[in-house]
Amino acid sequence: MRVQTRRVDAMRARRARAPGGSRLQFERTAPLGRQLAKHYNFPAMLKKAFIAIGFAALVLAQTQPQSQPAAQTPAFTIKPIGKGVYAAISGRAGGNTGFIIGDNAVLVVDTFISQTPARDLLTEIRKVTNLPVKYVVNTHYHLDHVAGNAIFTETGAIVIAHRNERGWVRTENLKFFQQNGATPTAEQRAQVAALVEPQITYDHILEVNLGSRLVRVVYLPGHTGGDSVVYIPDANVVFAGDLAWNQRIPNLIDATTSSWIETLDKMMAAHPNATFIPGHGDVASAQDLKTFRDYLAALRESIQKAQAAGQTGDALTQTVLADLKPKYGAWPGFERLGPLNVQQTAAELAGTKKVPQAE
Repeated sequence: MRVQTRRVDAMRARRARAPGGSRLQFERTAPLGRQLAKHYNFPAMLKKAFIAIGFAALVLAQTQPQSQPAAQTPAFTIKPIGKGVYAAISGRAGGNTGFIIGDNAVLVVDTFISQTPARDLLTEIRKVTNLPVKYVVNTHYHLDHVAGNAIFTETGAIVIAHRNERGWVRTENLKFFQQNGATPTAEQRAQVAALVEPQITYDHILEVNLGSRLVRVVYLPGHTGGDSVVYIPDANVVFAGDLAWNQRIPNLIDATTSSWIETLDKMMAAHPNATFIPGHGDVASAQDLKTFRDYLAALRESIQKAQAAGQTGDALTQTVLADLKPKYGAWPGFERLGPLNVQQTAAELAGTKKVPQAE
């Protein structure tokens, strides 16, 4: 089937009914539901217009096709994925987003790196449906996925995320203004402080009923300590957030790659024939997730070999990059993020990496 696209430039224990009849079901501390337990058998969760110049450059390095100047790249491209399911694949708007149309409401997944593309996304939604946007799911706290939240909450939407995101969105995002030893300015601090936090949080699974259409939000570990995957069973579509990157070098600043590889294995086993919307890169298949999973595994293996040989620092980084380049050197972000991937994963393997802690 040919996919049409549009480019855009610019707790079982508790139930809550939303206005208009949409229903939320969520479990705060209960185990995973029967339908997902066989696929997602994870341990209990841990105890507890805004563009940062440096971070925007990092994101564009991850998502921008290397052969096409940024000025010629659309902010995002709308792609119909299934009945009432649309992906917004980012060209220069940060992470990918998308939206799901139910019987009586719309749910948006992530909101780009600033309010401008988020406003354009709302315009695109209005071209397809006049149903209200009642929910926004943030797949994780990183700035390029949450900075447009306000565009939707101003129209009455409720933001949903894993419980850890609420404690990080206005704190941990400051580090993206601190690259290369920089100190956030007062304006940048104000921008982060103004980011819209989630109003509804969950621990393991949350189900949103858009009339007869079920949307399931599931916590999975790996990219951060608060990642959510959004699954639409009747369309067999998975919005994977930054747990999935399609032929892109990932951002590993908060990552635990050991858990991430396990998550990808379970995700592929649970949804072998699904269509995946990654956090960065084009619409993907389970095979594309395997390719990305293999990158993480190769990264870890190469670092472990170098560490076993006594290498550290720049020597280790150069050895690992040389090992990875033949297979992954053409992926956008390799030159910029590859060294960081090596350094951050080496710290993880050495037990010295610092990642955000749950409250």
